Amino acid sequence: MKLTSYFQKLLLILQSQLFLKRHFLEPNLYLFNLKQSQLPQVNRVLFFLNHAEFMHVGDHLFFLPLIRSFIDAGYETEICVSPLMIPFFERLNLPIVPEPKSFTEYDLVVSRFELIPLLSKNQALFVHVSKHLTMPICSQLLSTFSQYFHRSFHSQLDYSVFSEPEILTLLNLPTDQEFILFNSYCDSSSYLATGRKKDLLISHAKAKAEELNCQVVFLGTQNDKDTDHSDYPFPFIDLRGKTSIVEVFQLVRSPKVVLYIGFDAFIMHAMSLAGKRSLVKFRGRLTRKQAVMLEKYHVRLFAGDQLVTLI
Repeated sequence: MKLTSYFQKLLLILQSQLFLKRHFLEPNLYLFNLKQSQLPQVNRVLFFLNHAEFMHVGDHLFFLPLIRSFIDAGYETEICVSPLMIPFFERLNLPIVPEPKSFTEYDLVVSRFELIPLLSKNQALFVHVSKHLTMPICSQLLSTFSQYFHRSFHSQLDYSVFSEPEILTLLNLPTDQEFILFNSYCDSSSYLATGRKKDLLISHAKAKAEELNCQVVFLGTQNDKDTDHSDYPFPFIDLRGKTSIVEVFQLVRSPKVVLYIGFDAFIMHAMSLAGKRSLVKFRGRLTRKQAVMLEKYHVRLFAGDQLVTLI
């Protein structure tokens, strides 16, 4: 996250403590222009997930089980996502819409807490995905929305649509080796991903590659690669800037991929959804209280998930 966005977020959090209390629904929801008692009667719902600063790739995954639940429950549901995620949502056959001409045509707009300044004039429900969590984030959303909408939201998605038997060949990877996926970058709160933490990831990647006799596959964006001048003391196949979101999901589902090593970010969640292990360095937070809460609940999507090991 850019520094300007960070300070915008801090200002909004301060405002939430001082001025937004009348909109607050425990534990982490904010409701605007609609009474709590009216939530069970809404029908047409927009999930607005399209914002470059605050809606990162991994953040989209937090809302997926809830979106699927709304659709399965019969709500007239539409989703506006970031352009990068459109092929991913299309593969899941979810109802995507372009940027809405008017938010007023919906009974309810659901989005992140950080988008309150953009959407608060509408009938909207905002989720603070890093506040007062009492369980992993996807489980928290399903539980909280079930409470306020007076129904049981519990649907999951079928990610088998991302199974691609030829993905190794399509990405020019050898088919006779096993792989560790590696990524040492962060879009969100990147200022917390210090050089010391990155060095720790590098040392674990080197050790695990030798221990498991695996080839390291380095993932990231082209910009990540262009601005990275670090030395890596292990051989790797460089796929930075060469994979789409769909291809990453296809890759993590390959039987040849056995582990992810990196920060608590998108690939970690993709591995969890594929039922695979991750070895992760938690970026932390500025306050110890928030860091402890997020370390306990934010690195795992669902209750009972033991796929992520923190280092």
